[in-house]
Amino acid sequence: QTNKFFLLPTSDMARQTTQSMRLRITFAIFICIAIIRTSNSFTSIQRSRVSTTHTALFVASSRPKGKPGNKGKKSKSNSKWGNRKGKKKYNPKPRPVLTDYYANTDPREIEGRLLGAINCEHFGSCAGCVTNEHVGEVDVIQSAKRYFSSTAVRKNRMDVYENGEDWVVEDDDDGFYEVVVPTGITGWRTHAKLVVTERSSSWANDGCIFGLYKRGTHDVLEIPKCAVHHPSINLAVQELEKATAKVGTAAFSKESREGGLRYVQLQVERTTGKVSLTLVWAASELKYAQPALSRLTKQLSKSNPDLWHSMWCHCNESPGNNIFTRNSRNWYQLSGNEFVREPISVGEYGWLYFTPLTFRQGNMDGFDILANDVARSIPGGSKVCELYAGVGLLGLTSLVHHSQEPNEPLVWVRCSDENPANLRSFTRSLSSIPVSISEYDRNGDGDKKDLTLGEIMKMMEEGKQLEDDRSGQKASYVVASAGVALKSGQALGADVLVVDPPRKGLEEEVLQQLCKPVNPNQPQVESPKLLTMPDEVVNWTNDVQTLVYVSCGFDALVSDCDKLLSSQGGWALERATGYVLFPGSNHVETICIFHRQ
Repeated sequence: QTNKFFLLPTSDMARQTTQSMRLRITFAIFICIAIIRTSNSFTSIQRSRVSTTHTALFVASSRPKGKPGNKGKKSKSNSKWGNRKGKKKYNPKPRPVLTDYYANTDPREIEGRLLGAINCEHFGSCAGCVTNEHVGEVDVIQSAKRYFSSTAVRKNRMDVYENGEDWVVEDDDDGFYEVVVPTGITGWRTHAKLVVTERSSSWANDGCIFGLYKRGTHDVLEIPKCAVHHPSINLAVQELEKATAKVGTAAFSKESREGGLRYVQLQVERTTGKVSLTLVWAASELKYAQPALSRLTKQLSKSNPDLWHSMWCHCNESPGNNIFTRNSRNWYQLSGNEFVREPISVGEYGWLYFTPLTFRQGNMDGFDILANDVARSIPGGSKVCELYAGVGLLGLTSLVHHSQEPNEPLVWVRCSDENPANLRSFTRSLSSIPVSISEYDRNGDGDKKDLTLGEIMKMMEEGKQLEDDRSGQKASYVVASAGVALKSGQALGADVLVVDPPRKGLEEEVLQQLCKPVNPNQPQVESPKLLTMPDEVVNWTNDVQTLVYVSCGFDALVSDCDKLLSSQGGWALERATGYVLFPGSNHVETICIFHRQ
């Protein structure tokens, strides 16, 4: 009303009066603001003084009573992990071991699993399993038995040579290839990826269904009572179906290229039974998935908050069938913890950390047994290089295993993989292992800090080499493909090489190095900086005496094995073991142990 009054007069005197009043009001406002700010500053100072006084009183009351000479001195630490001056003491707590190695490798237990039945009600329609019983009699295992009993392999087998046997034998199975079922044949899957499609109904956006494709079709089959899924996965699928129906989430349509939700990934943290959920959305960025994404995650958190470990979104609008894109910027953490934590399967200390961006085995219980066998196949006191390492599961398991008496500790372990997301998981895992085992400086130098995934990706895009610091710790990691890692000197000085390649097998560069004859004139050094010969004549695996090959693709294994055994590298096969890691499927994981002759 005052402003309106100021605008009404039209005489010169009235205008002057109006301007004078405006100046006075403005000045008064400024005075008020100044008084309020001064008052707030004074109050803040007083609070700060009170807080400082309380802190000083707390510190004074917390000091141990004693002689005046003890003032300012730090008490000595009796921790067996050690405590550097001025550094925060780290006291790792014992953690559970979820798999009993001896119970799961008992011959009677394995025989019962080989003859057992899964009894899944979805068998026949679901494409996930090819057999409902006798899980060790699938085609790929029969092929493996024939291959390792063949003449081409027998003449390069150590048992045949040592026993003086005739290597020309016509036998489909001479017993060399041992088959192990390392876990129960039901409820073993703790990592699942499911397809999403709309629910058939006359109503629009009435929710989604989750499952696998029916055998021989692209029709999605619901599998709510899958017998091989961990119970938490089946429960999570039920919650997803209810939540998508409640909020009207639309599934992605390949025909119209419309809709949102394409796939889901479910990872169970075994120690808690909670599920890390990744929602794969047909969008280029997170903002284009809204508000449907927020409605769905809010409903999931509301309906069963104790089920979810974390929730993530991966944006993927590509036209192909790839579930995930390679761009790490398409990942968004929506809630919960970044890492799913799994105990190292040996000893009392140490954890493995996974994120949805890193590779994690579908059967973690079974892979615990396999990792134990890899560790036991490595001689004590060895220097180990692991290629295709993922988060370093096999290398770190071996490091912890050999730290236990009466084993001889490993000298060092060098891990590498081309996925930049693995580095953060490896560093977190290494820091969970006692310093007496890892010799890892978890406090670090003042100038060093853990790189974020974004920083790692930016360095790689700019062509910068990530620092490979091997000093002061027994385990190290470099982000590089297997071929690049070898030629950067990762295996120089290593007695043992562990490889766990994808289904396509070893890279050609890796095979070429392993098939080279040993050069007795090449100096045995642990760094390429100490080599005095040109790179093109260096045998980057010259020092390796034992090769541990973990295969997830049998056809590629056969090809690589033929090349190794027929090469001038001097390799002979000590043993081959098949692991029915995914009971019900036509798949086998194989560990082959090779030695130089």
